[in-house]
Amino acid sequence: MAQNNFNDGTSGSVVIRTGPPASGGGSGGGFGGGGGVSGGFGKVSKSKQKARARAKAAHRQKQQQEQAQAAAQAQEAANQAQAAAAQVQEQARQQALMQFLAGLAQRHDAIRAEVDRRFAERAGQFAPALEQEIRAASTLSDPHHSERWQLYQISKQKSEIDGLIARKSAYLSANTAVASSFDGHDPLTRTSQDNVARLGQFGGAHDDGHRIWESAYTAAHEARLLGSQIHALREKSAAVARHHAEQTVVWRAREAVWEAQRQYAAQREARVRFKQQADEDARVSRTRQANTLTVPLSSMTHGAMVLTRSGALVAQQAGALIEAGVRQAVKHLPHAMLVPHPSTVLIGGLVYSPTLGDGELTPEQRRRLFQSVAVPAQALGLSDEQALRSIADSGGSVDMPYRLKPEAVAQGTAVIAVTTGNEISPSVPVINAVPDPLTGNYTAEVPGSPPRHLQFTPDASIAKDIPSQGRIALLPPVVQDLPKGVDLRIQDCIICVPGSAPMYLSFSLPPLGTGVVTGKGQPATADWWNTASRSTGAAIPSQIGDQMRGREIQSFGAFGDALWRTLGEQSALTSQFDEVNKKRVEQGFAPYSPKSTWVGERREFELRFQDDASVGENPFNLDRVSIVAPQSAHGRRGVLPAVQPWPIPPVGIGTWTPLVPPGSEHLGPTTTPISPSTPTAYPGNPLIPILPANETFPAVDEGLAGASIPGFPGDMELPSPDVLFLDRRDDPGVATGFGKAVTGVWLGEVARTVGASIPVQIADQLRGKEFANFHRFREVFWRAVAADSNLSIQFSDHNLRRMQVGIAPFPPAVDQRGGRKTFELHHDLEVVSGGEVYGVDNILVMTPRRHIQLHQERKGNEI
Repeated sequence: MAQNNFNDGTSGSVVIRTGPPASGGGSGGGFGGGGGVSGGFGKVSKSKQKARARAKAAHRQKQQQEQAQAAAQAQEAANQAQAAAAQVQEQARQQALMQFLAGLAQRHDAIRAEVDRRFAERAGQFAPALEQEIRAASTLSDPHHSERWQLYQISKQKSEIDGLIARKSAYLSANTAVASSFDGHDPLTRTSQDNVARLGQFGGAHDDGHRIWESAYTAAHEARLLGSQIHALREKSAAVARHHAEQTVVWRAREAVWEAQRQYAAQREARVRFKQQADEDARVSRTRQANTLTVPLSSMTHGAMVLTRSGALVAQQAGALIEAGVRQAVKHLPHAMLVPHPSTVLIGGLVYSPTLGDGELTPEQRRRLFQSVAVPAQALGLSDEQALRSIADSGGSVDMPYRLKPEAVAQGTAVIAVTTGNEISPSVPVINAVPDPLTGNYTAEVPGSPPRHLQFTPDASIAKDIPSQGRIALLPPVVQDLPKGVDLRIQDCIICVPGSAPMYLSFSLPPLGTGVVTGKGQPATADWWNTASRSTGAAIPSQIGDQMRGREIQSFGAFGDALWRTLGEQSALTSQFDEVNKKRVEQGFAPYSPKSTWVGERREFELRFQDDASVGENPFNLDRVSIVAPQSAHGRRGVLPAVQPWPIPPVGIGTWTPLVPPGSEHLGPTTTPISPSTPTAYPGNPLIPILPANETFPAVDEGLAGASIPGFPGDMELPSPDVLFLDRRDDPGVATGFGKAVTGVWLGEVARTVGASIPVQIADQLRGKEFANFHRFREVFWRAVAADSNLSIQFSDHNLRRMQVGIAPFPPAVDQRGGRKTFELHHDLEVVSGGEVYGVDNILVMTPRRHIQLHQERKGNEI
């Protein structure tokens, strides 16, 4: 459409543009000069004015539209330019991002390969690393546990494994959480594209995303490894639990066997103790019976008499002779008492047994036939019976100016009257005979050593009815001074029996240094032997008292020999002894004392006695005997003083009177001889001789030759102890110990010198296993050596085949000795000395030649 222009060339449109205002002179408007129109034209009509106004308005609107359109076009062009620039920038950014992601992908692959390689190496060392962790988790053993040591070790191992499982389970949970922190999936199953896509979601924080992925990927590998370890540990824990259950059953069975053995040992100990008690009772009964004299009550009316083991020897003429001799000696003693020292009178009473009767007896056996001489108390000047009975009721004694002492001589027994005072006490006990409720007889016990027991029987026959060759001779009184150094022991008493006159009895005493073991001893503590080096010494243990009590002792030497032998039988008491002293006490010799306690040639522990045997006391009371070192001044040594014989004149100068009249046994009616009967012949069965059976006897263990039977004293009439053998190697047992690490040649030079130790790996296989005997242990040991890859290569094929069947290999020929041609197992601490039979730490492997040489050296040192 054509544009309408006004006369002045304008279209009537007004365009408004931004910008600075017009300069001066523009106020004239768009019409040019101010007066050109008005001057050239006349007045315009209103319609033209309105048309003109509408034209201007339309022109202005048109200009505005054109301007708005131009502005819109310009804006669109600007927007298009800006969009093009943004597109270019976005393309550059996308290209840079792709380049960055490509670099991350390469870095991702490298890191993934490195992590895979590292964990692959750890997986290759899975088992050793896990075992190392288990060892590192091991804790110290609790010494106060109540479980068996092997079961405790198994329980402790399972507890350590379970603790390791708990810790690894916590690590597994933490690593699983880290592994899923990248995209919520397992990083090990995601591809690189998945990871790049997930990184694109991090915006500009790609480095942080990559670090999160790297941590997640490492944690995923760690979680997988932890899962494998936990699975293996659980299997191991279950295996250990099964092993614990199996060993629990084994230990229960073993403890049942041990309990049975303990009960058997307790029963055996009870039987031994019962046997000891029975032996003690038998010894006490024999001693009591030997010191018990039977006196018929009817003999108390015959006056003086002689008491023997067979009873009371009474003859009216002989009794009167003894009583007369005592009265005659009593008459001479008052004259002898005027001198200032004691004196004696030989009465001359003698009981004699010629060869015709008991001539085969020794002087000691003949001495024992005489027990006591009995004289009415009235014959010794004690005529007040009522006073004597009053003293007996109060348990007192009476002082006598003289006493009778029987003394053994070559032909029998002499009776001596001695005055009292100074060395001889005047006190004589007065004893009442009391009724025995069990037998109804009167009995009396005479104190002294040994104690005497008297039985007064109303129905016993007197020995005068028994043939006897005993005779008595009365010698002229011989008064003399009390000899020096003679035996001054006297055991006498006055017996008061209801219905009879008091009777004075003096008993024959055994030789000095003899007696009967009494006392109980004291319970031995763990360190009882350490007190032997103190000034007061060590008390005799009660275990020794249980075996020795009631035994007759003939000398101090015999007592010491029996005591040391009995001590040697008690292993619990000699546990503190060294090997030399153990051998000595087993053979009856006193052990050596510490060198600091030696006195001259006295180098052994000594027995010291509190009671003096020279004054009639029994020195063998175990409660008053102690073991001391030589330098101690406590107690008396077992040494008897030199005793001089009593100066007794020859008996032949006296007149012999038989105690029992000869031929009295033939008095009475004559008996018709019995005619012998005709023997009857019995054919019987034919005799078939029985051939001796072949028997196999056990071998002798040289270390146990000379052993003794527990509970039996060494001096009892038993078979030789050399026939008693015992070998602990035949007893079942369980292997213990840990062995030692072995390097180089195992059975090389060390087997020829000190002996080769058991290797650690072999000890691990043997430990805890039970063996029926040591032979089975030896077979299993050599099989284990043959199966070990490190040790088996050190043996020849022939030796290897021998070991595979449980037989020891051969050493070089130079190391063999006689018939002993294979390696031998040596116990470092000998089995007979308490060494562990199945303790691998106590076992060494030696060549036969070195083994024999070692035992010869040890035997030489013991000698």
